[in-house]
Amino acid sequence: MENPKYVQIDPKQATAEKIEHILLPARHRDKIGLVHSALVAFNPYLGIVFANTKKKVDEIADGLIQKGLKVGRIHGDLSPRERKRVMKQIKDLEFQYLVATDLAARGIDIQGISHVINYELPTDLDFYIHRVGRTARAGFSGIALTVYEQSDEDALVRLEKMGITFKNIDLKKGEFTQIEERNRRQNRKKKETTGEAKAKSLVSKPKKVKPGYKKKMQYEMDKIKKRENRIQKRNK
Repeated sequence: MENPKYVQIDPKQATAEKIEHILLPARHRDKIGLVHSALVAFNPYLGIVFANTKKKVDEIADGLIQKGLKVGRIHGDLSPRERKRVMKQIKDLEFQYLVATDLAARGIDIQGISHVINYELPTDLDFYIHRVGRTARAGFSGIALTVYEQSDEDALVRLEKMGITFKNIDLKKGEFTQIEERNRRQNRKKKETTGEAKAKSLVSKPKKVKPGYKKKMQYEMDKIKKRENRIQKRNK
């Protein structure tokens, strides 16, 4: 070929490149209070909090209003007239915060969203992509924060398999701090369990038992586990 033309096609990404995906553990804390603290700390141009049901949207919005924030809400129980009024208030910058069901994730164009907060993960994880897609538009950057429970682990793993990379943070006294990966402790436990299993497989009960045989077996197992732990540390 003479003067060939090279075309490079970038791999398809699940979400916009400039979205920062953040995980915040609930850890049995008051979630509405945690979301309020996050919104105040972020101080977004416009932040939207997503929940799965109309009832939960009203609960969150009422809780945030009681804490002094001026909050709008959008869900399926609003009449077209009410929805139009809320959209005008958002456009006129009367609200800095909006609480919504997934109705706002698709089909409604809201400009200027800088922060998306998932009060809870959607049942259909495709809606996570639609939710966070409200921010980081037109070349701007955006932040997507998910407040998660321990029961959300499977869903988070599935999102990671979809190409989402999460940053792990905590919020204490109004300030964000970076913390270790949420599954680091679980992985450590798995490695320890592997060492214990190997020790048990190599140390068996003698056919003829003598006094103190259990203590001797435990001693041998502990030696093997210590050796395995040293190997694990060298391989890190």
